[in-house]
Parts: sequence; C-alpha cells; structure tokens
Amino acid sequence: MNPSDIWPLDPTHFFRFDKCVRNRSCSIYNRFEEQCQIRPFAVALSFEGTSHTWRELELASNRMAHWFVSKGIQAGDRVAMMMGNSPLFIITWLSLLKIAAVASFINTQLTHAALVHSLKVSDAKILVFDFEYASALQECFDDIKGLNYDLYTMTPKQQVLGQIYNYLSRDTRRSFEIPFQYDFVEWENMSSEGFQKSIREHIEMSDPAALIFTSGTTGLPKAAIMDHGRGNSMRVAWPYFASITPQSKVYIPLPLYHSAGSIIGVGQSWHSGCTIVLARKFSASNFWKDCIAYDVTHFQYIGELCRYLLHAPESPLDRKHKVRTAFGNGLRPDIWAKVQERFGIKTIFEYYSMSEGTTALLNVATDKRSQGAIGFRGPIQRILAPTMKVVKVDTDTNELIRDEKTGFCIECRLNEPGELITLADNKTHSTRYQGYFNQPKMTQAKLVHNAFVQGDVYFRTGDLVYRNEDQYWFFVDRTGDTYRWKGENVSTAEVADTLGRVEGVVSCVVYGVTIPGQDGRAGMATLVLKDSILQRPTENGSRAVVNEQALNNFLQRMSEYVAKNLPSYAVPRFLRICEQDLEITGTFKNKKEVLKKEGFDLNLVKDRLYWWTPQRRYERFDRTENEQIYVEQARL
Repeated sequence: MNPSDIWPLDPTHFFRFDKCVRNRSCSIYNRFEEQCQIRPFAVALSFEGTSHTWRELELASNRMAHWFVSKGIQAGDRVAMMMGNSPLFIITWLSLLKIAAVASFINTQLTHAALVHSLKVSDAKILVFDFEYASALQECFDDIKGLNYDLYTMTPKQQVLGQIYNYLSRDTRRSFEIPFQYDFVEWENMSSEGFQKSIREHIEMSDPAALIFTSGTTGLPKAAIMDHGRGNSMRVAWPYFASITPQSKVYIPLPLYHSAGSIIGVGQSWHSGCTIVLARKFSASNFWKDCIAYDVTHFQYIGELCRYLLHAPESPLDRKHKVRTAFGNGLRPDIWAKVQERFGIKTIFEYYSMSEGTTALLNVATDKRSQGAIGFRGPIQRILAPTMKVVKVDTDTNELIRDEKTGFCIECRLNEPGELITLADNKTHSTRYQGYFNQPKMTQAKLVHNAFVQGDVYFRTGDLVYRNEDQYWFFVDRTGDTYRWKGENVSTAEVADTLGRVEGVVSCVVYGVTIPGQDGRAGMATLVLKDSILQRPTENGSRAVVNEQALNNFLQRMSEYVAKNLPSYAVPRFLRICEQDLEITGTFKNKKEVLKKEGFDLNLVKDRLYWWTPQRRYERFDRTENEQIYVEQARL
C-alpha cells in the first residue's frame, strides 16, 4: 500500500489540526514560534555561505514587524512583496504573519499591465521590493501611484546609493534625482521585543496566510488565497510523506513567491524543524555543488527543473551528494526513471495540488510501478473521502459533458482521460474553496454545481487525468492545451513526453496551430537542441552555430521515432528549431502564447522550420511549402 492511501485519514493529522483550532492557534506563524522554543540555536536557514538560527530569525522578524507597525500596518492589512529568494523574504513574511497581516507575493517576473493588475488586485497599503526590480516599477510608476501605494525598497540605502553612484558618470552624479518616489525599509535598529500570541488568537483556518498569484501563462495572474488551514495541513503532511526530520537539510531552488517554495518548501520546516538551504535561483551548474556543500538530504523540484539537471553534462558530482528524496510536482514520465538512476535518488515524492484547489494527490514512489504517477488513491481513501472525480469533458469547448437523462456529470472509466474535479462544499478544511482574492467572477467560474446530486459543488481543476487499475493517477494535459486534429484529441503533454525521449532534445513545447481550410489545429513543436547540434548564441545579436550534419541526423531520428511511437494524428506537423532558450515562468512553465500566435508564419518566425511530409519525414519548410498550405494544396 502506498503511504498516501491513508492521507488525510492519519488520526495524528486530525489531532494536531483540531488542537490548533481548540487552542485558538491557527496561525501558521505559531508553528514557527514553536520551533523557536524547541531548538532556538539550531540552524533554521542556510543561504550563500551564511546560516541563521531559529532564534536569529525570530529576533529579525520582530524588528521587521515593529517597522511595519510604525508605518500603520495592522492585523488584516495587506502588504505587497516583490522580492527574490533571500533570508529577507522569509523574515518579511514572518514579520507580517506575526502581527496578523497578510503578505501578497508579487511574481518578480511581472512587468507593465500584469504587474499593475496584480497590485490592483492585492489592494495593499505598502509595496516592499528588492531594488533590482526598480526598473520594472519605474516603467509603470504612475499607474502604481494611482493605486495609492507607498513604496519601500528592502535593499539597504548605502547599497542602493552605491549602485546608482557606480552606474552614473561623474558629470551626472551631482544632478541626479531618484527616478521615482520610494523610501527605504530601515528596520535593523528597531526593537527586537516579541509580540503577544494573543494578537493572532482571532485568526481562523479560513483566514488568508498569503495571497499567491497564478503563473499567468494565459491571461492575467489571479490571486489565490492560501489560508492558514491549508498551510497547517501541508506543513504536517509533507514532512510525514517525505520523511523530513529535524536532522534533514532541504534544498529549495524554487521562487518563494509561489506556494511550492513558500507554503510547502519553507512552511514544512516550521513543523519538522529541519534546516532550509535556500538558493537565490535555480542553477543547473551549481545545483549539486550546493547539495554537497550543505549536506542536503532532500530537494524540492517543480516543472522542468529535473529536465535541466538531466541535460547538464554528466559529472562525478552527480552521485557524491547525500540526497535520498526529491519532492515536488510536474516530473514527467519520460525522464522520471532517468533522474532516479543517474542521480541515485531512492524516493520521488510527487504530489498534485493547486494553490486555489481543494485537495491533493500524493505518490511516494520507490518502485517502477509507481513511476510517472501524480498520485495514488487506494480503496480506503476513495470510500471514506470521496472528494475527487474524473469526468468527461468536451476538449473543444471545455464544457463538461452531462448525461442527457439525469443532467449530471459522467464519470470516466479506468484509463479514460477526463477532467479532474474536486469537492468544494466548504464543510471541512480539506474541501474548503476560497477562490481568488478580489476576483469574484473568476472565483465562481471555477465551480460546477449539481455535478452528481442536486446542490453539490465541485472545483474544476482544468487538468485532464486518468487512473489505472492499480489506482495510480496520471496527468494527461491542461484542458486548454489539448487540441483536436483529424477528429482526434491530442495531448500536448503526451506528445512533448514522446519527443523528449529523442536523443538531442533539451526541451520542447507542443501546441496546436490553425491551418487554412482544415478543421481543428495541427500539432507544432518548438525544440531546444543540444549544443552539439545547435549552439545557441551567448551574445545579443549573434546567430546560432548549426552543425548541419548533426541536425540532419537528428531530424532523421526524430522522424523515425515519432512515426513509430505516435499515432498519425498526434505527429507534430511542424517543428521549430529554436535558436534561443524557451521563455519560461518562474515555475519553469513554458510560455506558449507567443509561439501559438507566430505559428508557422515565416514573416514572424526567424528560426528554422520543418514540416511532416507524405514521405513520413521532416523536411525544410520554406516559402514554397508555405504557399502550398495557403492555397490548400498541402497534404497534412
């Protein structure tokens, strides 16, 4: 039996959760405070050669909290944080939790309209930011001021002035004025006196611990409410399943502005008492060096992070580390076994959850049978906690398919893909649905009513999954990413997994493009290839260096592989050989919208294009072939 079959039915889990409610101790900050009392002088956080004990973080967050109070921040107020990974991010978040205020984590990759939108939704009083993001704020400063924000940089004044001084020429230093209005967070000389726990006694499990924005891969970001209830649940469950103890050292290279890095990665340490080893950002070249230097026992992954590790040159460091468990979500089946074998990782703890979702799937994978699954949900849990259903959906319209007689949703059979929906009746902490802050229409749009009985409510995940006979659950695709071609539904994720197995592929993204005179959308894949085939430019304006013979050999391998391993309708009709790295979000999700818009338009695409010919091989796509498509003479 997979251990996740008993979650969340573990009685210890319920006992701790209910005890927090009875003692009016729902705030996740109280979990941090408990660790400070248990192990004040143990190392809580390591970062770039420095270490911070639990006691040191406590005193620092006290000082920061006093600074916020001096600026008028009270319980329930929101403070927007546009900060990168550093101890200061954690200290700032702790200080706000300490005084029952709410942090709104702003994605540091946002600019222009998306940034202004996120600040507007946050409806906060103050924005604190690292100075490295000043240019993004400056570009939309007038709009931000219209939202009545006070801006403060967390970067020390002398460091900021030094950066400006070094940037300016001697002639302009005397006349220089700060380009936009902001002040400095001068907190280090504030009082280190603590705050009474009674400040947080009013907090309930349904109250927000943070606002966490979705990645915004399509449309503008949405502010998911991460409440204290989910924070408490996750901080108990993840150490349990990942076997994290006070002696563990957990490496987090993920951005803290997302729930994976903050709520799960950092938050679990407030229960387990482990040491967090924080990276400023993910680096494939430094990953194993850091793990070895800090004696890391666990690391957290998301999305394509493991693919980047796998495509890095092999090194003796690959197995010199002490990592025994990796936990995260989005590890694709095509590289799962390769990651475990190359790096000697015994256990992969893969989980499926969403910041705004109402439940989770867990898979503690130690054998081949469980590789590639996003979760295991055995008979005990399905009977006692029937909160998840896989239902039929029209992938063209994204509408759920209902039975003509009953009007209810139709559950999928074993091995039949469908959309995952989860109970959102708000009757228990695990089925509580908070939705999106300040966005009621979007909150309601994610719900489906009367799914199986009159009056029930389910949350639509937008993810296609299926479960097999062994009760393992597998991710198929996002409903919006699945496209229809030749009368068949095609999963972009499954096609990408197949292409990723071909030697030479570093990363790829698959999507559908419209063809004149054709129904549906034809598959297209943008590929990043190994340097031995195509060496990408290191300087702006320079071109990629192509090994023509190696590229031809690759195209032959790719043609043979997809012809053998994909149904004819799923074979991508176009390949785009990317001369630059694919643009990704902070959580390693590929940004497809620009690629979809450019399609195979030779006026927009400067990369090499190839297309699938009737001879079942990829050949160069140019003006002549393009003309054939537009006069509807091409055989696709």
